[in-house]
Amino acid sequence: MDLTSKHGLVLLNQLKRMKETEHLTDVVLVAEGISFPCHRVVLSAFSPYFRVMFTCGLRECNNREIFLRDTPADSLALLLNYMYCSDLPLTNANVQGISIAAFLLQMDDVFTRCQQHMTENMDASNCLGVYYFARDLGAEELADHAQRFLRQHFVQVCQNEEVLELEAHQLGKLLTSDDLNVSREETILDVVLHWVKHSALMDGEVRVRHLPELLRKVRLPLISPDYLREAMNRNTALLASAECLEMVNEALEATAMHPSAVPRKLKLRYGMETTDLLLCVGNDGGGIRSRYGNYTERSFCYAPSTGRTYYITSPRYGEAVGYVCTGVVTEGNDIIVAGEAGVRRMARQKIMNVEIYRYKVEAQGSWERLTSAEYRDSYALGSLGDTLYLLGGQMKLKNQFLITNCVERWSLQGGPWRSAAPLPMPLAYHSVVRMKDRLYVMGGRTPQSYRMDDEPDRLSNRLLEYDPNTNKWTELGPMKYSKYRCSAVVLNGEIFVMGGIGCEGVDRGQSRHCLDAVEIYNADGDYWRDGPPLPCAQLSLHTNACNAGVVGGKIYVCGYYKGAGRHDDITKDILELDPWENRWTVVARRALMHDNYDVCLVANLNPRGLMSPPADLVKQ
Repeated sequence: MDLTSKHGLVLLNQLKRMKETEHLTDVVLVAEGISFPCHRVVLSAFSPYFRVMFTCGLRECNNREIFLRDTPADSLALLLNYMYCSDLPLTNANVQGISIAAFLLQMDDVFTRCQQHMTENMDASNCLGVYYFARDLGAEELADHAQRFLRQHFVQVCQNEEVLELEAHQLGKLLTSDDLNVSREETILDVVLHWVKHSALMDGEVRVRHLPELLRKVRLPLISPDYLREAMNRNTALLASAECLEMVNEALEATAMHPSAVPRKLKLRYGMETTDLLLCVGNDGGGIRSRYGNYTERSFCYAPSTGRTYYITSPRYGEAVGYVCTGVVTEGNDIIVAGEAGVRRMARQKIMNVEIYRYKVEAQGSWERLTSAEYRDSYALGSLGDTLYLLGGQMKLKNQFLITNCVERWSLQGGPWRSAAPLPMPLAYHSVVRMKDRLYVMGGRTPQSYRMDDEPDRLSNRLLEYDPNTNKWTELGPMKYSKYRCSAVVLNGEIFVMGGIGCEGVDRGQSRHCLDAVEIYNADGDYWRDGPPLPCAQLSLHTNACNAGVVGGKIYVCGYYKGAGRHDDITKDILELDPWENRWTVVARRALMHDNYDVCLVANLNPRGLMSPPADLVKQ
């Protein structure tokens, strides 16, 4: 401890003792009948309110007692303790009282700390209270944060008592918002009906009077007719009100007459627009342009449900990754990519690692760095629950990059990387999918032997299953083709492996060629069968990552390569496979994507958080 810090600590300790012994105290603060002897100089040092009071020349300058009528005694005690001891124990129970006292006494640093505490400890059970508290106090930033939180987590908010304690006008204003994250309008109707029922007998009659005005906030035609009829049967308040009954019957009649057109007349709420999107993540600058730029910092997205194009912030933008090797979307909808650091970051850290980043939906589409692992390339990335798995690839061993069977795992909750059971064989450029709480690895390149020689790598047709409960790998039935640069997805409990470079049977050095084959694996019977061949022989991405995804029970291939040349541009068509029709169709030609990208992922996102293409965005 330096001399200045030690000096300040001595002063603080002495002031504390003088307050405890009431030595040289020259003013007494009184709140709720409780007296607090203090020193004017200390109060003035921390509070501009007291500084002005004691120097303004008015009678308060000479008064021995100062009565603080709007300040709770327990909050004042904690603030005085902070002034004399630097200690301010904030809890959810006391933070609002302290923030009110700090606001009145103009103690901005304490007020800021209180807001920070409420922000960090906000949840579905308290966000409504925080919102109205912050709004009434004029804390706009905290109020805005609380409002965004309650809209985003509205379903969870409705499961807590706070929403039932709102005044009718407060609930009505809340329910008018288009930004509520609800996937079904039935949630809004349930809130209204529960609010009316949640009251004492005397208050109940008053609440029922508000039912018609609140029911107008519910977009009734968006609700299932069966659900509406059931709600009427279960709630006598609806049947007892002629006005409510008329609104419900009008919605039922409109739905019966035009079942598909009704929702289009009403604006959908935020959560109803959330949909599965194909994300073509990571890209260079070539391929599309606009007067706003070449969209290098944006990656192409496609919504199969509407056929619309959007753009998501690329992980290559800013100081995130410079090159994406692969990615995965976890069961919790976390969008994860793995790759190499950008040039500026690599210059600072001077050591190459595998960098892991996650997309932050609520942070305006930025990417956050999660962790890094020992460097490897040509690896696969999988996930089970909240655990990530780095599988195989090429690692530096004895000053050479050799194909490895090393598997490491890392929890999204944090902690170090840990070893998992190694692959039964060294693999690189392989594919991995998640199905029924297992990882399945297929294809790829493997050394011809463990000796260090010049023999070329052989392709694999083996299928490997990993069970996290036993931490063991099991070899299953092999594919018809040995291959790599193929895409693998899971649909209806089966694995589809599409395209690639390969040869039939076990690779013994025979010639390889581009494939149009689709192989389908049935896990229940441990067998492969042929699927509908692709429209042409094609390869996945240069990174060897997947260029396909499953949305709405159909497989989509988002761009593909017709040749293995490093400088080939991607064919910008989007293919769709409907398993019931068992054939491929082109659903989008010359899509507005860049000339290449790094990995195709499927995630559930709201298009409002993405960028729509400007009108002048064209293919170069």
